[in-house]
Amino acid sequence: MWHDRLSTARRRRLVERLRTVLPASAGRGAVTPLRLRRGAPPRPEQVAEVLRHRPGFSWLDGGPGGHLLFAEPLAVLTTRHGRAKVTGPGGTRNLSAGGFDLLEAALAAWGGPARALLVGFLGYELGAEIERLQPSPAGLIDDLRLPDLHLALYTAGLRWDGHAWTLESSSAWPGPGAGEDPVRAAEEVLAAAQSLTIPEIPPGRLAAGPVTSRPRRGGFEAGVLRAVERIGTGEIFQVNLCRRIETALPADRIPDLYRRLRAASPADHGAFLDLGRGRALLSVSPELFLSVRGRNAETRPIKGTRPRGQEPREDRALARELLASVKDRAELTMIVDVARNDLGRVCETGSVEVIHHAELITLPTLHHTVSTVRGRLQGEGPERAVDLLRAAFPPASITGAPKIQAMTVAAREEEVRRGPAMGAFGWISLDGDLELAVAIRTAAAARGRVAYHAGCGIVADSDPEAEYAESVVKARAFLTALGAAESG
Repeated sequence: MWHDRLSTARRRRLVERLRTVLPASAGRGAVTPLRLRRGAPPRPEQVAEVLRHRPGFSWLDGGPGGHLLFAEPLAVLTTRHGRAKVTGPGGTRNLSAGGFDLLEAALAAWGGPARALLVGFLGYELGAEIERLQPSPAGLIDDLRLPDLHLALYTAGLRWDGHAWTLESSSAWPGPGAGEDPVRAAEEVLAAAQSLTIPEIPPGRLAAGPVTSRPRRGGFEAGVLRAVERIGTGEIFQVNLCRRIETALPADRIPDLYRRLRAASPADHGAFLDLGRGRALLSVSPELFLSVRGRNAETRPIKGTRPRGQEPREDRALARELLASVKDRAELTMIVDVARNDLGRVCETGSVEVIHHAELITLPTLHHTVSTVRGRLQGEGPERAVDLLRAAFPPASITGAPKIQAMTVAAREEEVRRGPAMGAFGWISLDGDLELAVAIRTAAAARGRVAYHAGCGIVADSDPEAEYAESVVKARAFLTALGAAESG
């Protein structure tokens, strides 16, 4: 269950094993302005081009906090099917642990430094660690074979706020290059980026094969109809159903796909995470899943979609139509109720409130409505981040209501693991703060293929053809980036 925690003995054993890979943290964090001797500061795209050839490159791309770029992690944590692998200065350890237990133990083993960040993703199927689901993820198609969790620990990152660069770093561990001045190293990266020419976005088709959908249109629309029937019997009130759109993609074209994806749909919560061995997560998500600063927690679920109009009058009419839609407002209201319940599990009584409801946000290809829910967390210490994640994961907006039964219905209809898509990605600080986005508008590349999930919230009056059309709108940026249309 979501409220289960590691036993004291189990946690102690995991902490001891983790500290053989990396000792307990010490030292403090710092934010250092970076100044170049001459010239304008480089753009994030230039810095990304310098860093992307280094191991463990991660780019959290955009948003109110700007851009965060990292490379060469101190340690890497992954889990898959209840088995964990942790690699660091002390070697590699293989452990019997799920994602949330591993994260809890890591924060207990190394917690404290505010500028040491775990950056990566929590895959959708981690939800099965919190609640028993049927069918279980083990019975779903798993052709990409990606981890359920991938988090890389960085002790330094470059932040761009739209005006200037800063180095955010922690002295918690002396690294192998402890004699190297981290400020000088960061300024050398920026200097190299200044003179770098960004490769032009290549034209033409990136997809190396047909672009297919699982399920295809007929199967998706039949699934919507079955979901509406389930809603009519009272089994569920809402469910998010996805189509997985996929094609062949050589590993050396993954950076090109990301450049084209972010050009087609700039996002507040974009990401490029290099997972190694030709694998990557690419996202242009507009949706914040969870933000924690101190004991203040926030989530911003999105529901309701309209395409952008071809000209200003049509665009304004589509936005007004969305704001006036009883169906879309009801869909968002149900998800807000789930989010309030999730936060209420771990927040102080009476502190959870809806700050904004059904506000319009406009993106390059879509209109959405979004609500903001806030609460004040109980307790202290970095482990509060894991308590919140166990209470709220997976995100309410990509599951349904009631959440557990909606997840069961979705798994039966989709028959394939969502993987990183529809989970969460971003950063978790070793002091317990975090910022994670919902992994919508997200592609996962692995084993010479790339897959992208387009999901729709199904409610009592959903029309199968209209829901399919909405999924097409949500996939538009991905198909534009591929330079290809769906086959058949």
